[in-house]
Amino acid sequence: MIVESRDFLDEIWVKSFLDTFEHSIDSVVITTASADEHFLYVNESFKKMTGYTEADLIGKSPRILQGPLTNREMISELKEQLLIKGNYVGQNINYKKNSTQYIVRWCIFALKNPQNETIAYISYQKEVTQSIWDQNQVQLLSSVINQVDQVVLVTDLLGIVVYVNEAFLQKYGYTEGEILSKNVNILKSGKQSQEFNKEVWETISRGESFHGVFINKDKKDDFFMEQKTITPIKNTDGYIQFFVSMSQDITKLVSKSEAYKEKAYKDTLTGLDNRLKLNETLSKIFSNQEIEKKSFCILLLDIDNFKFVNDNYGHDKGDVVLQNLAKLLRKNLRQNDMIFRWGGEEFIVLIEEDIEASKDIAEKLRKVVEKELHIESRNITISIGLAQILPSDTQDTLFKRVDNALYESKQNGKNMTTVL
Repeated sequence: MIVESRDFLDEIWVKSFLDTFEHSIDSVVITTASADEHFLYVNESFKKMTGYTEADLIGKSPRILQGPLTNREMISELKEQLLIKGNYVGQNINYKKNSTQYIVRWCIFALKNPQNETIAYISYQKEVTQSIWDQNQVQLLSSVINQVDQVVLVTDLLGIVVYVNEAFLQKYGYTEGEILSKNVNILKSGKQSQEFNKEVWETISRGESFHGVFINKDKKDDFFMEQKTITPIKNTDGYIQFFVSMSQDITKLVSKSEAYKEKAYKDTLTGLDNRLKLNETLSKIFSNQEIEKKSFCILLLDIDNFKFVNDNYGHDKGDVVLQNLAKLLRKNLRQNDMIFRWGGEEFIVLIEEDIEASKDIAEKLRKVVEKELHIESRNITISIGLAQILPSDTQDTLFKRVDNALYESKQNGKNMTTVL
């Protein structure tokens, strides 16, 4: 049981521990255990590590330390394990007061009263950003040395380059001194969407490899296309320490064959058009002002409880579910309807119809999936968000609206269509 208790910090024996914590080289934090989670105590080491003052933190939510690269799934796992086991050991990316990213390792334990009720959580924290590479350098280099026929690049969790091979230096034109300790963003061409970059990060932060075509630039700012695989490297405790990318230049092949250009627009798992192709299609619709002449609607489909499928049946079976869903969509949509894999377990259908006709199509798809898609004895269902493309829309406002519609379908019980 968790109870709300704040007076325990005033007890004499607790104060003696807090005095000890002030001299600890490790950062120590005490937070409430209630739904209204906030800091009750931070020691001097924690304040030095984060740059925050006590006044900045006491009474504030720990979310103040989170940012764009913080692994949200790990935060959810942390909360779940604290409720189940009363302790958690892990690491994540946090942000200091000056917005600097850092890698932190936590050891969190429940504080209990004599009635065995959880009254707070105490967290021992240590910044490990700088030490990770030093601890694993020899082991890491031995694992990549055999890949010299490909361009190899290794970054830490913050995207800082810690190793490149000779093939990389020749391809990109940098020296080791120019590229090591730099952020990998220096190689980005800016020609790929934020959605693509987000999908890359979400995939590798889950501990999964990402395979795809990247448009990068070298030191001279010349663009080229790479077929690249990014793989997370974990330590013996199972925590991600580095990301290793291996790539080959496919620019000449692409220029010689339209098949390679088509491949850049295809999702390799399902064979559907991918997010890059969707963005290009929508850009043409908006730029040609087609939405002022015709009615277009967009459906955002998401497989319900897909994490349960992966966790209980394995990712290989989850991939089969995604492939079978793609086949069902193709089979039950018209020739002019366009289907895209949005990422993960999400798909998008672009329909040249008004909202009523599109809703009928959405409901048809939902019912077909519920009837025909399954894994072993478990039926698979989908939730759908539906929105009509308006003349006043941008891609951002459109996706925000359809994403909100999907969220409502999920919140209201799943396996339904919501129109916004």
